[in-house]
Formats: sequence, structure tokens, C-alpha cells
Amino acid sequence: MWLACLALVLLAWWRAKRTDGEPKPEREREPPREPRPAAAVGTLAAAYAIFVAWTFVAWYRKHYPLDKFKWGGDGWMGENTYAGGADKCGHAWATMSLARLGTVILHGWGGFAKRKASLISAGLAELLFTGVEVKDGFYYEFSFSDFTGNSIGAVMAALLDNFPRLNELFSYRVQYEPSEMYERKVAGTSPCPPGGCSRWNIAEDYSGETYLAAFHLGGIRAVRDRIGSASRFVDFAVGFDSRNYKPHPDPDVTDPPHQDLFLGLAFNAQGFLDWLLEDRPAKAARRAQRITHGLFEVFNAPYGSVRLVEWSRAAKIKPPSQGA
Repeated sequence: MWLACLALVLLAWWRAKRTDGEPKPEREREPPREPRPAAAVGTLAAAYAIFVAWTFVAWYRKHYPLDKFKWGGDGWMGENTYAGGADKCGHAWATMSLARLGTVILHGWGGFAKRKASLISAGLAELLFTGVEVKDGFYYEFSFSDFTGNSIGAVMAALLDNFPRLNELFSYRVQYEPSEMYERKVAGTSPCPPGGCSRWNIAEDYSGETYLAAFHLGGIRAVRDRIGSASRFVDFAVGFDSRNYKPHPDPDVTDPPHQDLFLGLAFNAQGFLDWLLEDRPAKAARRAQRITHGLFEVFNAPYGSVRLVEWSRAAKIKPPSQGA
């Protein structure tokens, strides 16, 4: 993967050298979009409805409700918690991503003012995930730490949407490659016990998820002026993941549950595709740029990070099993 990334950086440097001083192609002027607030609100409502339906299938359909509402004590980022802390990172990421998607829909399509759209969308995302926590209280437990992660994600979305310079320098992304245990669940070679889990529950494949706080080198003007376009392809990243917590490993998995914190580099697919597609005269290229820009704002390319310095710690006791 990183050989490919290096090749892209060299290609960018070579192309920048060749095109220095060349006039950029004229872009076909797009007529201003007519705001469609009703369609935007309807689309966002449909997105929320689809998400709620998925949560039922993934988290609740095969799980038995509790006898009474349970207030949570599932911990924070400890090595002995049921997901090793990756669930807190996931709650923040999911709330942030949903809130930022809502801002794009309400502002870019619906014509709402940017700040108004971002605050409405962040509030809706927070409300949705608070509702999920309340429902969890009847099936698993209401988790105060999950609620905190949701709130951090909502605040993060509002800040990134309203402060362009912050958004230019920072992103919070997830890198996902399906874990062996999740692949076993999907294949049926490690079947879910009745009421125990769902093969639709990809969100809780924490052993396949790595969360990255990425700092864009290309957002630092001095670096960008010195290196050129290639600076847009590489981020400095602080990463975190947990392995062999959830999905709960089969008996033949001997590697103990452990957490990893690392400093490293990440391939900025958003920066690369923006560079590749920007200033293209074709409408299809501009549309593709908008889509990939939003997608890689919150997702990191699979296998798109390298660890330079890493710290790990293993669970001292067998973590509890919880969740769908």
C-alpha cells in the first residue's frame, strides 16, 4: 500500500513541476443551484429512518430485553472494558459523521444558512444517539460514557463545519478492514448464539476498526509552499484501536485482547482525489470530487496508515461480553 502511496507522491511532484506556469483549463460555469429545502429535509429524514431500521436489525432484533431499565457502568477507555475503548471512539465518529452529512444536505441542497444547518444537524445527531442510549437501557445498559462520546462527536461536527481553518487542518477518520472474527460471523463458521449477536452488526467489528485523528500537512501553508501538491497526500496521524475484544474471539484465537495507541502517517485520499479532480472542466469530474471529498473526510483508505511509534497494553482480566 505504501509503495503505491509513494508512487502517487512522486507523480504529484512530477506533475506539479511540469505544469508550473501552465494556464489551468477553464471550467464550465455552473448555474447556481436552486435551493430545495423540502427535498433536503425529506432526504435527511429518510437517512435517519434507514439508520434507525438498521439499528433494530443489527442491535435489537436478536437480543432479549432486560427485566428493567439498566443504567450503565461499562467504563471509558480502560483495557478491561468490553470493547477496549474503541466503542467510545466509534460513538464520537458516528455522531460527527451523521451530523456533517446533515449539514451538507441542509446547506448544500436545501439552501439553509451554513451555521443554522450545522447546529440543526448536530442537534439531530445528538438526539438520535441519545435515543439509542435510552433504548440500550432496556436491552443492554444506558452508558454515560457512550453518551459523552456522542456529545463530543456532535460538538466536533459543529466546530469543523463552522471554522474552515480548523477543517483545513484536521479530520477524524476511521480506517476499516473486516476482522477475521467478523468474517467468520458472516460466513457462519463462528455462528452467533441465539440472542447474542447479528451478522449485520458491522459497526461493532471493533477489531477491524482503527480511529485516526489526522493532521493535514497540506493545510500548513509553509509546508505546502515548500513541498507542493504532494503535501496534500500525507497526514500526520494519532491512531487508536482495540483488537480481540469484539467480536468476541473464538477459543482458537490465542492473541489476548489489547489496545494500541500510535503515532504515524496516513494517506490522505481526500487530498489526492481533490488534486486529481479539481479544475476539471467536466461536470462528472466535479460531481465525483464532491462525493469523494465528503467520503474521505470521515473514512481513511484501507491499509492507508503506517505506524512509526506504537504503545500497546493487554487486558489484565477477561473483558465482559456486551452488546449485539
